[in-house]
Amino acid sequence: MLLNNYQKMCYRRFGRTAENLVSDKLKLDLERAHIEMRPAAYLSCVWLNTILACVVSFFIYVTLVIFMNLSLILAILFLFIPAFATIAVYFGYLIVPASKAKSRAKKIDMNLPYALNFISAMSSAGITPTETFRSLSKQDIYGEIKEEALSIYRDVGLLGRDIISAMKANIQRTPSEKFKEFLQGAVVTVQSGGALKPYFMAKADQYTRENRLTQRQLMESLGIMAEAYVTSAVAGILLIIIILPLLMIISGGGPDQLRIMYIFSIIVIPFIHFSFAFVLSSMSARV
Repeated sequence: MLLNNYQKMCYRRFGRTAENLVSDKLKLDLERAHIEMRPAAYLSCVWLNTILACVVSFFIYVTLVIFMNLSLILAILFLFIPAFATIAVYFGYLIVPASKAKSRAKKIDMNLPYALNFISAMSSAGITPTETFRSLSKQDIYGEIKEEALSIYRDVGLLGRDIISAMKANIQRTPSEKFKEFLQGAVVTVQSGGALKPYFMAKADQYTRENRLTQRQLMESLGIMAEAYVTSAVAGILLIIIILPLLMIISGGGPDQLRIMYIFSIIVIPFIHFSFAFVLSSMSARV
């Protein structure tokens, strides 16, 4: 992947130093995340973005101190703004590759049972593993597994590797433990003299059963969450909305008690609903 002008500028300034300081973890995370960028170039961009964040945040800090006429204590306390911004940008950029790799792993695991059915069907028709991965690399419906298959076929077609070496290389690159296990099993099957067709069919059946079990567990969890939502976020809120005004009328509540009602309606109720939405989104993302 060609670098844009900004990335080229970063690499010219810090590339030589970055080449010596790039960690193996960053290299592996970039590869697993399919971020097509040299590790040294990525680290150079991280450094320059961190410097810019420090300068901009410090300028904001100085502006606040001067124009708001802050006291010495507040000025010292507000020093956290440039410090926090600098640290957040630096570690945030370093975490991005690992986070993207983790996201890819989830997507691969999600589509793996269906992709293995495709591989099993191709194998049953007598298609070679190389052609199977080539065909799989053209199927957009399988999401990130398409990219994994393309990586394997590229090693065979462009780099001249045999299919076993290509699968071994992808074992090191893939972020998905399930896909790694599948490839390792295929390599061992071939090296031990076994046939891939029964192996592909067995793994397709295994992952399909595991996927059904996972889906069933998710549905049960969603049922429990639905009951909790109706109890706490619907019936519970309605009960509180009815009881609070009655208590205010009985006690002859003033503006302070009315303010509590406003806080409950504007802050607490939306917070409860957003919390349930976040939990449901997290549960769905794991499948």
